[in-house]
Amino acid sequence: MYVLREAFDYPHREIAEILDITEAGSQQIYHRAKRHVAHGRTRTEIDEAAARRIVEEFLAAATSGRTDELVRLLTKDAISVGDGGGKVPARTKAFEGAVAVAEFVWGMFKPAEAKNAIVGGSPEIYGWSANGEPAVVAVVEGRVVAIMCLEVTAEGITACRTQANPDKLERATERWAAADRGEPLIIM
Repeated sequence: MYVLREAFDYPHREIAEILDITEAGSQQIYHRAKRHVAHGRTRTEIDEAAARRIVEEFLAAATSGRTDELVRLLTKDAISVGDGGGKVPARTKAFEGAVAVAEFVWGMFKPAEAKNAIVGGSPEIYGWSANGEPAVVAVVEGRVVAIMCLEVTAEGITACRTQANPDKLERATERWAAADRGEPLIIM
């Protein structure tokens, strides 16, 4: 996104088409990337205990049945996007705004037999970290079936990025097998 805008001067309309997001989403991601670069911040590994605490609060809100709890944790311009690689259902077009993201996330964590059939069983949900961010990890019989990374700032959770493409989760499953992960926070 940042390179398309800065280096190649693509307009947000074209970037949105390329990335299959809205123009507003393109502008938001660009703004964050530009601020990130300006402050010279780089990704760092976060403390596993801190990641788990963030995920515990997020999951408590997501499973409470009350979207207002999730909205409180999200920034007003939060986004949620996923990648299923065409192999599992995932929304690639971003949900935008705290209310839309909260409703989507609440639906993801609402128990449903159909969802369990898609992933091959009842997932155990853990708090972990991935890509230097707090993450919600869904595991079925030792296999990672989805990872939702939470982009967190001082203002709240700004993005929920879900990876559910089985081809992209092989390495995560290998790491998971060797990790000290503790007990699941939820079993769906």
